[in-house]
Amino acid sequence: MKLNKVENPVKIGCSIVAAGHGTRLGDEWAGFPKALVPVLGRPMLYYSLNAMDVMPEITMFSVAVPPDSKDEFSRHIKAWGFGHKVIVVAGGENRHDSVLNSLRAFADDPPEMMLIHDAARPCITSEMVVCLIADIDVGHAAALVHPATDTLREVRDGLIISEIDRTKIAGLETPQLFPFNEILELHESLSETGTKGGVSDDTSLFTGAGKPVKAVFHDGNNIKVTYPEDIASVEGILYSRGWVDVADEEE
Repeated sequence: MKLNKVENPVKIGCSIVAAGHGTRLGDEWAGFPKALVPVLGRPMLYYSLNAMDVMPEITMFSVAVPPDSKDEFSRHIKAWGFGHKVIVVAGGENRHDSVLNSLRAFADDPPEMMLIHDAARPCITSEMVVCLIADIDVGHAAALVHPATDTLREVRDGLIISEIDRTKIAGLETPQLFPFNEILELHESLSETGTKGGVSDDTSLFTGAGKPVKAVFHDGNNIKVTYPEDIASVEGILYSRGWVDVADEEE
């Protein structure tokens, strides 16, 4: 069965992980909720919700945020006035806990498929998400990826050891798409093992369980904000798409 927006609509939920702090963004943002760091004058989280709120395939959002910032996030999201329902949940001690809490928010009305996205990738577009969901079989997983462009070498003890074939390497991104029941079950099981702290990406749970994940290549800019210079890069990408700084809009 294929996703088909007209003949056979499939319920897709979206979890946005926004529980981190800007610890690597410099002293200015240390301890500040990373997803609220301003990008062109708007909190970083705004752009992900804005890109996907226009998609009728998505039924509801959950956003995992720092527990002590739930009220602040809720005020922002309400003020933005997006059309979809957005449930704000408390994040956990690590990414796994945050994802699990956000998945549990769908318990009363579970979707068939689940998008999981990082708020630290504010350059996501609805077109990228359409590419991700367009041809995937319901019940299978997929992730946005970009091809490796650098020359790659294995380095061991400070020495270059061997060449890595970059045609077999891809950079993993979010959002990623999973069957809801399966990704929830995998996170629930992981929560019982005591090894949850080492999981930084949801596809590793799927592949670790012997389940395939389709690589969906795209040529857009969907970079992740990690360091201070990344904010300038993101702002440049958004500016090239027609976004302007809030301060300029108010003049």
